[in-house]
Order: sequence, then C-alpha cells, then structure tokens
Amino acid sequence: MSESWPVPPAAMAPPLNPWEVNPWTDEQNRSMWRSWAQSLARVRRNAAAMYYFEKSIDDQDANRYVALCMRSNFNRSIANPEQALRDSLRASEAAPCNPYVNLQVADALYDLNRFEENKLTLHNNSLLVQGTKRTPFSRRMLVVNSNFQDSVGESLGPFFLKNMARMASIHDGALRPEKMMPAATRWKALKDLNECDVNSHKERKSIRISPMEMARRKRKMKIYNQNYLSGSWIDVAFLKNLRNNPIVLLERYYKSARERREYLNNSYTTTKRFIKMLHSRSPMYNEQYQRLSNPKVMDRLHQANMFRIQYQARRHMLSILRTIREIREQKDVQRLRKFVAKVMGEFFVVKTKTVMPWKIEFMNEVYNHLALSLCEAYNIPNYKVSPYDNDSMCRLLGVNPFKPSEVHQVVFGRRPSYVYDESMPVNEHVRAFRMAKAALDRRLYFSKLPIERSYLMFEIADCLLSQNHLVQCLLYAKRAIDEARRANSKIWEFLATMMQAKAHAILCKYERQAEVLNSAYVLAKELKSPKLCTFIELCRMLNKDYMMLRKMAVPASTRRLRYRVSNRSSTALSVSH
Repeated sequence: MSESWPVPPAAMAPPLNPWEVNPWTDEQNRSMWRSWAQSLARVRRNAAAMYYFEKSIDDQDANRYVALCMRSNFNRSIANPEQALRDSLRASEAAPCNPYVNLQVADALYDLNRFEENKLTLHNNSLLVQGTKRTPFSRRMLVVNSNFQDSVGESLGPFFLKNMARMASIHDGALRPEKMMPAATRWKALKDLNECDVNSHKERKSIRISPMEMARRKRKMKIYNQNYLSGSWIDVAFLKNLRNNPIVLLERYYKSARERREYLNNSYTTTKRFIKMLHSRSPMYNEQYQRLSNPKVMDRLHQANMFRIQYQARRHMLSILRTIREIREQKDVQRLRKFVAKVMGEFFVVKTKTVMPWKIEFMNEVYNHLALSLCEAYNIPNYKVSPYDNDSMCRLLGVNPFKPSEVHQVVFGRRPSYVYDESMPVNEHVRAFRMAKAALDRRLYFSKLPIERSYLMFEIADCLLSQNHLVQCLLYAKRAIDEARRANSKIWEFLATMMQAKAHAILCKYERQAEVLNSAYVLAKELKSPKLCTFIELCRMLNKDYMMLRKMAVPASTRRLRYRVSNRSSTALSVSH
C-alpha cells in the first residue's frame, strides 16, 4: 500500500493573529450572532441587525427556527410584514408543532391585514394545544373578532348609505381589475427581431387636481393622522416636509445626500405602513361612528364650528379689503398685484360657498379695486411727446421699447439648436416667468367665473409681453376681452384693450393701433373717466402723427427712380427742341 499510494507531504498551518483565532463552535457562533443582531435591532441599526440575523441562520441546523422567529419579530417591528411572514413560515417548517412558532405565523398574517386567514390559523392552532398554551391564541381571537366588529359591524351600514352615490366610481377606478390592452404589434415584433432601435413609451396623462380638492385631501390626511397618532401627527407632518428640504439634504456640499434622502423616505414609509395597519383594524368610519353617541350634540357642535369658520372667513375678508385700500392709497401697483395674486390664489380658491356665501361679491370687489389701480397708471406725461421719437408711444404706454427677437430655428440632428431646460443654464428672469405662467395656467384651468378668467388672461398676457412673446400676448388679450364682455366688466375690457395697444406699439403696427385706440376711447367714455379719455386722445394723436410721417417718408430707391425719370424726360425735351 505504501508503494501504490504516495504519502502526502506535511504542511504547516498558516500563522494567525490572535483576533483571527476562533475557538468557538458553529452553535456558539450562531448564538453570539443572534445576540448581536438583537442588540443592534434595539438601537435601530437595521442593516447591521439584518446582516447578523442572516449569518445566524443555517438550514442544516435543527434549531434554526429560533433565529427565524427573532428575525420575524424584527421585520414586524420595522413594518416589513411580508418578510416576517416568510420567516415565520420557514420556522414552522422546521418546528411544525411549536406553539410559539405558530403564534408568529398568526401575528404576521395579522400585520398583513389578512384577518380571515389570521382567525383561521388561530382557531386551528388553538385546537392543537391545551392548558396555558391556549391562552395567547384565545386572546388574539378576541382581538381579531373585535376588528371584524369594527370593520363590518354597525358602523358599516351608515357609511354605505352616506357614500352610496360614489361607490360605483370607486369600484370602476380602484377595485375593478384592469383589462389587458393589446400591445403595439409592429414595434413589438420589430423589437423581438432586434430591428427596432427606439423603444416606445406610453403617454402618461397628467392628472390636474383643483386647489379646493388639494386642500380637502390635505385636511383629510391631517384628520387621518390625528385620529391614529393623536399628538404625534405633527411629527409625521414634519418628517414628510423634511424629505425634500434642501437644508437637510445639502446635495451640493456633501455626497451623503442620497443616503439621507433614503433614510427619510424609509422612515416615512414605515410610519405610513403602521398607520395603514391601524386603519385596517378600525376604519375611519368606525371611529366617527363611535364618537356619534349623541347625534343631536354632534350636529350642534358641527353647526357651531361652521359658524365659527364663517365668522373667521368674514374677518379675513374685511382685513384683506382694508389692506387693498391702503395699498391703493400708496399707489404701489406692483405690490397690489402681488398681494391680490397671493390672496386670490391661496385664500380665496379653497373656500366653499358654505364657508363663504358672499364669495362672488368679494371676488368682484377685489378685482375691481385692482382694475381701478391699474387704470390710474395711464397719466398724461409731464414731458413733451414728439412723434419724431419712435419710442414715444412705448414710453407713453409704460412698456419697454424693445423689438421682437428672431425666431429660433431647430435643425434636426444638430445638438446646439436644441434647448434643454434641465441641463442648460436658464436665466433667472426666464425661470421666474415660466413659474408665474404655469401658476396662472393652473388657476385658469379651474376658474369658472368670467371676471376671474378675464383677470387671469390679462396677467398671462402681461407675462408674455414682458418676455417679448407678442403674438401670444395679443391672443390672450383678445380672449380676456371676450371674457370681460361675458362678465359685463367694462374696466377689464378696457385694460385688455390697452394690453393690445402695448403689443401693437412695440410691433409698430399703426393701422391696427388706430383701431385698438378707437375701441379704448369708446370704453373710456362708457367708464365716464375724463382722465382716461384725455390720455387715449393723446395716444390717438401721436399714432396719427406716426402714420403721417410714415407716408411722408419716401424710400431712397423711390427717390433715385424719380430722379432718373426726370432726367430722361428733360433730355428728351432738349433733343426735340
């Protein structure tokens, strides 16, 4: 044997450092890892705890169900019930007759809001044990029965009766399964054949939510958090705002902004999951039903609260009107426009007619104050207006005498001809213009009253005029005139007409300017304002002088042609004589 089989050479063990020597057995190592994982879980170091839980689980170990149950409890504590259920099921496979393991399975089902399966599991396992081991199952049976009573008990009937009209739309939008739409066969077939180098993307419809609906949802979410978190709801709201706070993230200064954002998002998601668990066990309609012990008292409190809100809204309105009058006395038009835009865009649009029965009257008064303040800007200048100055009309109307910029041409395939809003630097004025126009467009989409629409279109036209988009400015000014006529508001029709006059003054369209100024003069007479009539008459005279000077100005080519014709005629006369 010694001749047929070679003797292996002797090898020495590699030298190890003292901290690399592991004198413990595998069972002792797994026990230490479980202890470390529990300690790390208590101090909320979730990633490290999950790592040591994973190391302490060995599929060949007969007692692996202990570590699996520990990890299941840990996953439940961080609002990860899906993983907790998987760990508890693995533990039940290792120890199928262990009551503690079966209890972990039932608890994981309960955290997943699968109450029917939870009750079935508790009932089946309570039949397999006796004595004191049955007590935890019986207690959990009482809890889940009370959850069923809260969800489908006496409070469900009044809730259905109150919201019966909306049940069909909710079923169609949320509960009915989506139909499988046929794929685009052509590009799909080309993609399978590797012949299509462009992937098609489905067009996503942007859902626009009205300001009143946004305020209602915000209020409902606040009530929802207050109902289940009591005084801690303010901390959840603070955490929600921290997720996009630039002071917390500091993306331009540190490289750990992504980790901070992920940590904040995970914390907020965990909190939302816990609140959803509480809502599933006792829905909002059940909480409201339990508070309705005496409907008459609740109705009286509701009416008192409504009257208090109405009185508060009326006080706010009087304060707003008082502030508008003070700003008008100071003759600060830009400040007044900003104040009206803020008030009507934030305070006014979120009020219902129940809270503000005099909503239309308040809106008319605010917009009329603003219109009167804008009309006061048209004054006779204290300097001499000369028709020989091409910019006199622009200065008279209060606009910058700039000319339309050249049309930007986009050439397919040439990268410098494209403008990328996200990557290329944009001027601050252009960015402010885009934000202001987007805000006005959102308000215009949901506005219904003609006077408000006329005001919004006037503001959009003014924004476009400031950015030299004159054709679009004329379009919105015409639409503002139509809405003002629908509202029977002569003053807003006059302001929109003057907006057209400003655009025509920049474009030097004197014939169209004459028609616009004639319309503005008629409106000024209907407003019975001698000051405006005098100003418009000055503009008409200046525009008439512009037209006369244009007719008198003969082009140089025409002068040369007339000179040549006169020379030829004089030469012919001399030859004949």
